[in-house]
Order: sequence, then structure tokens, then C-alpha cells
Amino acid sequence: MNLAKLRLITIGIVGALAFCTRDTLAGVQAQTARTEIRQDACRSAGTYYAYPEPNEQVQTPAPGGKKPFFINHFGSQGSYFHDKPEFYESAYHTLAKADSLGKLTALGQDVMQRLDRLCQQTKDRSGELTERGARQQQAIVSRMVIRCPEVFQKGAICSARSTTINRCIMAMEHALQKVAQLTPTEIVHKASQHNQYYLNPQDKALKAARMDSLTQARYDAFCTQLTDYDRLMASLFRDATYVSQQIDVADFGQQLFDLAGSIQNTELNGAVALYDLFTEKEIYDNWRRMNAWWYINYGGCTLNGGLQPYTQRVPLRKLIETGDSINRQANPVIYLRYTTETVIVPLACLMELNDFGLATDRLETIDQEGWADFRIGPMGSNIQIIHYRRGPDDEDVLVKVLLNERETTLPVSTDCAPYYHWRDVRDYYLTKLDAYEKL
Repeated sequence: MNLAKLRLITIGIVGALAFCTRDTLAGVQAQTARTEIRQDACRSAGTYYAYPEPNEQVQTPAPGGKKPFFINHFGSQGSYFHDKPEFYESAYHTLAKADSLGKLTALGQDVMQRLDRLCQQTKDRSGELTERGARQQQAIVSRMVIRCPEVFQKGAICSARSTTINRCIMAMEHALQKVAQLTPTEIVHKASQHNQYYLNPQDKALKAARMDSLTQARYDAFCTQLTDYDRLMASLFRDATYVSQQIDVADFGQQLFDLAGSIQNTELNGAVALYDLFTEKEIYDNWRRMNAWWYINYGGCTLNGGLQPYTQRVPLRKLIETGDSINRQANPVIYLRYTTETVIVPLACLMELNDFGLATDRLETIDQEGWADFRIGPMGSNIQIIHYRRGPDDEDVLVKVLLNERETTLPVSTDCAPYYHWRDVRDYYLTKLDAYEKL
């Protein structure tokens, strides 16, 4: 693969529109990521940020008397317990061992008790959808029905598909329960390995290129500036020598921070907390490290070629193909597709939604330029392409794209933003995908 050639083609396709979009959005995003995290530390969990309900209830009405008739939803599962039991248990065992030797401060002992409660709740639930995750999916569908009642009518078909991952299947089932409760639509659903090729695509070549040696070195240098757990260790342990000899400080500090962000996805949210262990700067610095990791691995980071979003070229082509196939159908249709945040984040970047097609090697400034993982891929993140027309014979179908239920900008010219002419959207994305496939 000629990465340099593809990069030039990609930049050529995006052209001035992408840069204009970026400049516009820089003014729209009044709050910086740091300000948002200061307001709610839970955002620093990044892709573990529990899905935030959209605060803008009134959306831009469709022009020209057009009505929604097709919703193409592609979403992640929602809040879930981490896949690995040691995610919750390791930090507890570190503190328990130190406590048995009399090495913990009073705060350290208190934190150990908090972690014990977390371990008890998460025991034998690895990878499962949490109750909060179930509520998220039902709420997302409920708002979908409120926004587009014209779609959820008798005679409409709701087609749902999920990856074979248990939490994705359960997310689909909880959403469909709400559809059945609120609407008369006909429901068909399936979770099959047959659909994995577009619900959870894998690209070994691009994956291997994520963290080459130069990119890893640049990332490590970036993280070095943002890693200092000395104050935290001193607050938890009474013996500095014990810490230096027995504790992997960087690993343990990261474990505690990750756990602080994960609690919000469980029923212990509000009852147990760990963010109080960190200063405001430490919370922001920890988030910046992980945000940069997500940008390198799933965004348009040019350190490794800027191509990682193309891992989702199959789902994007599928979204275009299904749009074309349904635009002429008489009855309304709803497609609900359930996958993981590792699909949603690069797909949003590939589609260049809002400012998330950002292509740069400046890890130090990506958050200032608008790229923040908690805005793109929180637990339950979703992309909804809603199609509008006056009737089955309407040649000028319009679409509006919602990212996490918020109206977005696309890298396409339009005379009716936030609505776009379907023919322009499909042509832009197919041109972009075809350029990649021809290499």
C-alpha cells in the first residue's frame, strides 16, 4: 500500500471544505475539552464516559415539507462491565497486600474499601451490559420515536442486527423492547457471524500500522510530560521505599484513574467515587494521554499515515448502499445496528462528522482543535442517518446525520444545513472510498 499516495488523494478529496468546516466548528465549540472535564470529571473517562442525554430537544425542521421515512442507525452497546476481571481486582489486591504490611495511609485504607465494593458488584459480570447501559439504549430509541413519529407507523419495518458480542446483543434486545412497547412497527432481528464483516470489520494491515516504532516513540514522549503519580502515591502509602521497590507506580496510577472513570457505568455511580484522589490537572493530563491514544489508533493521526478511519470503509459503504436501496420504498424503515465504540469512533472520523476528520501529527493540540474521544464515542455512542422526502417519487432525498443524537456538519456543500442532498453525500463518500480501494 502506498501510504503517501493515499494521503495525498485523501487530502485532495477533502479539500477546502474540510478546512472551512474545521474553522467554523472552532468558533461553535465554545467550551474547550478542559473546561468540559472541569465541569464533569466523568468526561475524562473518554470512551468509558456514560452516554450523555442530548440537551437540545428542538432540532432543525426539514425544509420543503419533507418528512423522515428511513432511519439508518449504527450504534455502540452502551455502558458495560470491563471485559477482564483483573481490571477491577488488580488495584484492590495491590492495596490489600500493602495494608497487610501496614503500609497504607488512612486514605489508602479507605480507597481499598471502595475498591472492594466495586469488586463485589462486578464479580462474574465481565463484559456484560450494565443496567445503566440497558436504560441508555431504551432512552435512545424513545427519543428516536419522539423525533421521527412519521417513521414508526403501522406497516413500517424495524430491522435490527447485532454483533455476536453478548453486550451488543443485549443492547439490541433492550432497544427492541422499547420499540415494541411504543410503536406498531414490525420487528425482525438477528445476531449472526454472517454480519460481522460490516458490524465489526477487521483490517490486519491497518491495525499493524497503528503503533509503528516512530509513532510509539512520539506517543511515549508525549505521555512522559503528563505522567506524575508521586503525589497520589504519597497520599495512599506511608512508606516511600515500599512504593519504589514494590509498586509499578505508572501502572497502578493508571489503574486507579481508569477505575475512577468506569464507576459511572455501574449501579455504584453516586455511591462510590475515585476522582477525589486526583487534582484537576491530573484528571486532565490523564485524559489527554488516552485521548491521544484513541486519536492515533482510530483517528486521522498523520504520524502513522492518517488512514486508520479507513478500517470502517465497509460499514460506510453499507450505509450508502442501504440508503440507495430504501429511498424508493413506499413504507418507512428503521435499521438498528449494534457494534462497539471501536467501530463508531473511526467511522465518525471517516465520515468527517463535525471536526473529527482532523488530520495532524500534533498530539499536543488535538483537544484544542476539537478532537475529544468523549464527544465521539461515549458508551452508547451512535450515528443516525435520517432520510427525508415528500413521497416515494421524490427524487431529491435529503439526509440529516446525528452523532450521539446531535445534528452534525458533513464535508459536503449544502443549501439547507443541517440537511444535505443525498446524491451529494453518497457521491462524496463513494469517491473517497473508491480512491482508497483503487490503490
